Amino acid sequence: MVLPEMTMDPVGRKLVNLLQEGLPLEKDPYGILARELGVSREEVTERIGALVDGGVIRRIGGVFDSAAMGYTSLLVGAAVPGEVFRDAAAFVNSFGGVTHNYRRSGPLNMWFTFASGDPGEIDGLLAALRERFGLTSVYPFPKVKHFKLRVFFDMEKE
Repeated sequence: MVLPEMTMDPVGRKLVNLLQEGLPLEKDPYGILARELGVSREEVTERIGALVDGGVIRRIGGVFDSAAMGYTSLLVGAAVPGEVFRDAAAFVNSFGGVTHNYRRSGPLNMWFTFASGDPGEIDGLLAALRERFGLTSVYPFPKVKHFKLRVFFDMEKE
């Protein structure tokens, strides 16, 4: 999908920066963003919708300590043939516990993170991924130590 031109104009770039910093924990966070951007609340929701539809933003939501909530999380590396990569990525992304899924160069070209409170769901996802796409190289790497990197892509910096 092609993003509307207004989506990444200066207001759109500032909006992406504000979203990366986190939504205000207020009754009307989009209204607060709208006031900061000098646009209407409706424009903020339209712009966010276009960013989601265009694949610039995958999700907007909270970040929680999954282990403290009884979840197990792991990183998975897989070798996925190019001809099924898109379908395999869509399948993986259909699971709510998948927070990141990236294509990389090298033998293990798909890397994703998955968290679940049900160990059977984790095993089921990995087994289904192997079976459905004929994959022989799917490697789970359970979390041993927690690392949280604060990544910020400055959209306003030239």
